[in-house]
Amino acid sequence: MAQQKQKQGQIVDKYENSHIYKYPEEMMPVYNVLEMDRSSSYGALKPLLTDDNIEEVMYNDPKKCVIVAHRKHGMCRSNVFMNEDEALEVIQRIASYVGRKVGLDNLLLDARLPDGSRVNATLPPSSPDGPTLTIRKFLKNPLTVIDLIKFETFTPRVAATLWMFTEGMGVSPSNVIVAGGTGSGKTTTLNVLGIFIPGIDRLITIEDVAEIQVLHEHWVRLETVQPTTASSSEVDMDTLLKNTLRMRPDRLIVGEVRGPEAATLFTAMNTGHDGCMGTLHANTAQETVTRLTNAPMNVPAIMLNALDLIIMQSRVNIKGKNYRRITEVSELAGLEKGKPRLNTLFKFDHNQGVLAETGVPSKLREKISSAAGVSPKHFDQERDRRASLLEQMFQNKITNIQDVSKVIQNYYLRQKGG
Repeated sequence: MAQQKQKQGQIVDKYENSHIYKYPEEMMPVYNVLEMDRSSSYGALKPLLTDDNIEEVMYNDPKKCVIVAHRKHGMCRSNVFMNEDEALEVIQRIASYVGRKVGLDNLLLDARLPDGSRVNATLPPSSPDGPTLTIRKFLKNPLTVIDLIKFETFTPRVAATLWMFTEGMGVSPSNVIVAGGTGSGKTTTLNVLGIFIPGIDRLITIEDVAEIQVLHEHWVRLETVQPTTASSSEVDMDTLLKNTLRMRPDRLIVGEVRGPEAATLFTAMNTGHDGCMGTLHANTAQETVTRLTNAPMNVPAIMLNALDLIIMQSRVNIKGKNYRRITEVSELAGLEKGKPRLNTLFKFDHNQGVLAETGVPSKLREKISSAAGVSPKHFDQERDRRASLLEQMFQNKITNIQDVSKVIQNYYLRQKGG
């Protein structure tokens, strides 16, 4: 029956061990594995986990097929199934890899695999239809600024502007929040901004599950610790952040800001720790401000003056297809009647499908220029030089993270006459 259905569908793409089928009567394409290959570690999921075109694997129910998030074709049904016993066995093995136990005393698992992939699992009765398993795969070669230019997430000019803001011309790096919904590309954009940090700066990253991927000489990675037994201790985000402030960081990146650590992060920003970055769940820049100033984050509005930039990420529909896009870049330009005022510098144009400049004068451009002792015109000239460099890298197809990082760090060396 399955073979007969495949003949009725249209093959829209072919890969080494899979074909993508499209059926007029179905919402999702079908990711059809050609050669099934089970492993002792991941069972029937092995061919899905070894395909770099798949970014997420979702096992929802023993009676249903595995759903995958394909980098090109979006959400796809697959021809992969696992019964409940096999799924439970895979979850138990994964838990053992990371030193955890799952069972009646612990029905949830949130962990990171040795390769960096993020795993979440649930067991009955918390998921009454059976065990579930979600694996967000870790890219071996993470996306870079050149990849995002290729994907038309932004232009070289916009990328160069973000480079200028992140690096701050060596004297005034910006404090940045990247906000958006789940799966909108926040961490990818944070990775791209991280590449712009000069190698001489001591970078410390704090995450629940380590996902940030940068190549940096002076980097410390920290990760929260969940208690595995009643007697074991917990190390939460706020505790790690407070400890980090004693580690002489030049740059701080907090993987996801959502609780009391927000106030600690903004205290750091207000006491001279420039170049702090983090992600946050919100749908607009204004909503980001509202979430920061209300429970459970409770950052006083006056402290938001230390935040320079909000970058919004969204999934947008362009000509019937969904894409991850930066939809808004706004700077905080002081308080107005006790509330933070936003200047929107770039806004996504849905008609043109591009991130366009609004023409609003940038206060951040003036701030960095003043700190560097140069004119705003000089700032613009430097941005244009960096845009030309990014354009050259794009034309020469330099996308590998090692190569991109090397070009950017060498650019800093040339500026210093090294």
